[in-house]
Amino acid sequence: MKNVERTGARVVAWPAFADYWAFSKPRVTLLVWTTTFFGMVLAGGLTSGSPLLFVSTLLGSWFVIAGANGLNQVLEANYDAKMRRTASRPIPSYRMNRVEGLWLSSAWALAGFVQLAVFVNWPTALLGLSSILLYAFAYTPLKRRSHLSTAIGAIPGAIPPLAGWVAVRGSVGPEAILLFALQFIWQFPHFWAIAWLLRDDYGRVGFKMLPFPDADAAATARCSFNYSLVLVALSIGPLLFVEKQGWYLVATIASAAVILRASSGFVLSPSDLSARKLLKASVLYLPVQLLAWALCA
Repeated sequence: MKNVERTGARVVAWPAFADYWAFSKPRVTLLVWTTTFFGMVLAGGLTSGSPLLFVSTLLGSWFVIAGANGLNQVLEANYDAKMRRTASRPIPSYRMNRVEGLWLSSAWALAGFVQLAVFVNWPTALLGLSSILLYAFAYTPLKRRSHLSTAIGAIPGAIPPLAGWVAVRGSVGPEAILLFALQFIWQFPHFWAIAWLLRDDYGRVGFKMLPFPDADAAATARCSFNYSLVLVALSIGPLLFVEKQGWYLVATIASAAVILRASSGFVLSPSDLSARKLLKASVLYLPVQLLAWALCA
């Protein structure tokens, strides 16, 4: 049983390991962390990179992502407490205090930066640092000020595959830029579907997460569909770099059909149900596309 400390009428539980794990947002961290892995694979890391490079990059990336997620929760603790989706997180549920969360997330961020700088290379470490700064100190405060926050947040969200590439090659190439662009554009239909489903929660704390002020379901759906079209167009780009072009094209057509069907369904029948279908399609789209690229390279 946990020891607890009473503060006024509230009970603050000393966090167990499970609370630290939850504080890192493991599902989000795992998805983004996976794109770092694919960036390394597409850069030729499986053949030219050492096992130590893979381990060092992935470990450093995990700490960077977890650190950024933790800082986000420290800065937004008061707002998280007012939203149903986030009220059970460690800080708003009093299983961790903000000072401890600040120390823990800062330690993770520092560990990730040092890990990447010492055992990988400086360009990758600087990409990691920029993703922390943009996510925690640009995107996070901008969520209550502007609907452009999604675009700002998409930048650190697209850095991990780029960082994976740079970890192996030491520099940016055309494929790395395309990787960044794919993940950058992918985030718009993905997050707008989430924003519509959580519009009441976000509205309660003043988060401006929809495409523009007063966007309704139809407007959000149209924007999501337009960005899905751009995403599919970008997904054709790897044909310039893969050897098995036929197989890659088949995989791209199949995944494009799934996300365009879901996004057009959101347009034709704007609702929570169609937004949820788009969300599921987007979650599948990115890893499938990256896997197809890696297998056909």
